[in-house]
Amino acid sequence: MTTSFEDVLAKLESGPWNWLIFLLCSLWGLFGGMQTVATAFLSPVTDHWCHIPELHAANWTKEQIWNYSLPMTTLGGEAHHAQCEMYVREYSLVTKLTWDEALLSLPEGEGESELQRRPCVSWDYDTEVFNTTLISEWDLVCGKEGLKSLIQSIFMVGVFFGAPLGGYFADRYGRKKLMTGSLWVFILVSITGSFSPYYQLFLLCRFLIAFTGNIVYQTSYIIAVESCTARQRGVVGILFSVPFALGVMALPVVAFHVRQWRLLHLAMSVPVIVLITNTILLPESPRWLVQAGRWSEAEKELQRAARWNGRKPFDSSWLLATLKEMQTEEIPKDEAPEPDGPSPPASSSLTDTCKGALRGLMVFLRTPVLRRISLVMYFDWLVCTMVYYGISLNSANFSADPFLYMFLAGLMELPSYTLTIPFVVKFGRKAPLVAFFVLCAVGTLVLMVLPGGRDTWWFLSVVMASKFCITSAYQVIYLYCSELYPTCLRTRGLGVTSMVGRTGAIISPFITDMLGVYHWAIPSTIFGALSLVAAFLTCLLPETNNRPLPDTIADVEAFPLSHASNRRPNAHPASASTGEEDAEEPCISPTSATSSV
Repeated sequence: MTTSFEDVLAKLESGPWNWLIFLLCSLWGLFGGMQTVATAFLSPVTDHWCHIPELHAANWTKEQIWNYSLPMTTLGGEAHHAQCEMYVREYSLVTKLTWDEALLSLPEGEGESELQRRPCVSWDYDTEVFNTTLISEWDLVCGKEGLKSLIQSIFMVGVFFGAPLGGYFADRYGRKKLMTGSLWVFILVSITGSFSPYYQLFLLCRFLIAFTGNIVYQTSYIIAVESCTARQRGVVGILFSVPFALGVMALPVVAFHVRQWRLLHLAMSVPVIVLITNTILLPESPRWLVQAGRWSEAEKELQRAARWNGRKPFDSSWLLATLKEMQTEEIPKDEAPEPDGPSPPASSSLTDTCKGALRGLMVFLRTPVLRRISLVMYFDWLVCTMVYYGISLNSANFSADPFLYMFLAGLMELPSYTLTIPFVVKFGRKAPLVAFFVLCAVGTLVLMVLPGGRDTWWFLSVVMASKFCITSAYQVIYLYCSELYPTCLRTRGLGVTSMVGRTGAIISPFITDMLGVYHWAIPSTIFGALSLVAAFLTCLLPETNNRPLPDTIADVEAFPLSHASNRRPNAHPASASTGEEDAEEPCISPTSATSSV
């Protein structure tokens, strides 16, 4: 019987080698968590009003300036001074007058409704909480609010593209090499962003921070998982997310002491330099070395692991021969033309590639049950990411204290990583996911009718309970999604579904920023309604608990649904196995499935 790589790792058992790799790899989550929610303190909602130099010269208080120069309006459903327009008055006449003298000098019978108004030319910003922000730096107000939302949105676009490309290049060129290059780029662009004089350059830096940061996280996770046995992977998978939550909790502590956005961005960026030690101490994944045919390097690293874990060293000849005999999936090679054959036209090759990619995506919609699974999962993931980031970054609408809000939001992550485990073991996947969606919906919808307003402790408690529920739903949906897709489509299916879901994170900032100004409850109502719809649609999916993982599309079509409970597991739908296109289906040829995240 051929020895597998799992058998070799089992001989090493668990020891300092495994846990050092885990510690070094998981440390990235601390910095990744801070960068992911950084806009909560880099570009927080900041009160602003028209800048009137003459009134500043009069040494009036802020409230006196508002009362004299600004009309009243509504903001977030509540009365508030105007932020984008001012009264047309001869302000130079009151420059040397006190507040009382200015009031006496007003024409008799002058009413505010009779005064003309004009837009602001420049603005003053409230500096009681934050000294400088991205908003005050580039005046992202009064018609430019979308540019504020774009900062977080472009970050999520970087994550969107970094995930699949990182997976591809990690399989092709190695985990450590890609992690090292991405880490250096991350450090460079994150520090550059701290000194950016232009909004457009800062946007580019945020995109590259997310793009390279996601690759560092992804490759670190792969190295950690591939260096442990199957028995350890569950613990490693759960604990790997803990530093991310700690990073979210640490950010408000740093932001509380650093109230200028450039210094705060620098404070998040410079400490990442310590991770350069990972490029020296971390080994390349032994699994990837075996897969790449670099058996001598894999043998050397496994021997070192045995020494570190206090195990008897392997016999070098046996280990090297065993690694060479392992049946591993070949890493994709360049699709270069045959040396003695004519090269196909570039346009034809590009067209064929696009057609192949489209055909690979359409397989998820070709058969009834797989179509239902795919469409529901797309929607569920979109709702998960939208609501997760909508609650995490919505302190302006939910809390008067952004520092406490973000700390508690990070704290809610920790129990959601572990407390969901007994629920999915006892009740399966579907019921907990539906329950978490419903509870999140109830929590976000009930906010508008809670007594006492948004400054009460029970209001914040309900928001945090909703955060716990949507984070728990996030944990369950990863497992549920991977069990719903067949083996031949699982990697691609999980990758495509998570990519579709990330569009929710891209849209979320615009919902909270653009709609929250009309009424603070509009975003939470949208999040609650979408969560209810997601719960209903999830009820249409099959349960996967205590069922064998499906290997083919036929196995998926045999899932017991309300209208298909009598299907036999071997009932093979015609649409999944006939036709010329199906000859290229990954379910017929599993090795054709592409790598994704």
